[in-house]
Amino acid sequence: MQLEKQWTLCSVFGIPVRLNLSVVLLAVYVLYVVFDADAPLLSVLIGGYFAVVLLLSILLHELAHSVCAIAFGGRVRDITLQLLGGCAAIERMPPRPWQECLMAAAGPLCSIVLAVAGWGLSIQFGQTVRGWTQQGFYVQQFVPNLWFEVVAMLNAGLACFNLLPAFPMDGGRILRSGCQIFGKSKVAATEIAVAVGRAFAVVWIALAVFDFAFGIGISAPEGLPSCVAYLWNIVLGDGGIFRLLIAYMIWVSGKRELDYVRLEAEYNGGWR
Repeated sequence: MQLEKQWTLCSVFGIPVRLNLSVVLLAVYVLYVVFDADAPLLSVLIGGYFAVVLLLSILLHELAHSVCAIAFGGRVRDITLQLLGGCAAIERMPPRPWQECLMAAAGPLCSIVLAVAGWGLSIQFGQTVRGWTQQGFYVQQFVPNLWFEVVAMLNAGLACFNLLPAFPMDGGRILRSGCQIFGKSKVAATEIAVAVGRAFAVVWIALAVFDFAFGIGISAPEGLPSCVAYLWNIVLGDGGIFRLLIAYMIWVSGKRELDYVRLEAEYNGGWR
């Protein structure tokens, strides 16, 4: 889903960066999630920080895709920041499967680097809190710096979510490229990736229905490692409306690209 109105913010490496009006909906949602009636001004400032960090993280993620595509002979028309994240409009994809694989992996790799840097800075600028509990015990606890911890968590979430093999997300493109590298035609590889993507879409639609009907998500079971629990909540937690929109995007975009690949194979011979 994409609203038509958009503005050009700047140009990076010769690539226009545009802001879609739908980002306003994303910002409103972030503010709604973090808003606290007991501290309205502080919660709005925190929500604004969340939104800015998220958009900058998405921009760097898409720039990594774009720079890698250009290095392999691709052509990038623009980058658009919108409701469901970012979109680098790559008009000419890299000509080989392994190149597309590296291009798809470049975005999550950039997010992982930002997550590691954010976590390191949160430790570096954290502090030890000391004090007495209501039960009369003196305790001390190290608390990471919240502002840098937000950078780490948002980018870790971006990396994990985009690596899911749900075509046309990054993980789905890596899956398609891997199928081609191991001998599948581009059409067959795309059909496999689209089928996997549609399976994710069906799951997310079902989760959205459960969320709307009962107001619940599927929380991570107790005892899972924190990294596994974090990924679980990204994939299966609450936020039904956004999962519904993502499922729609995956279904429609996957079908569109599959149709294009089939036409390419029929009229131009495609490539393996």
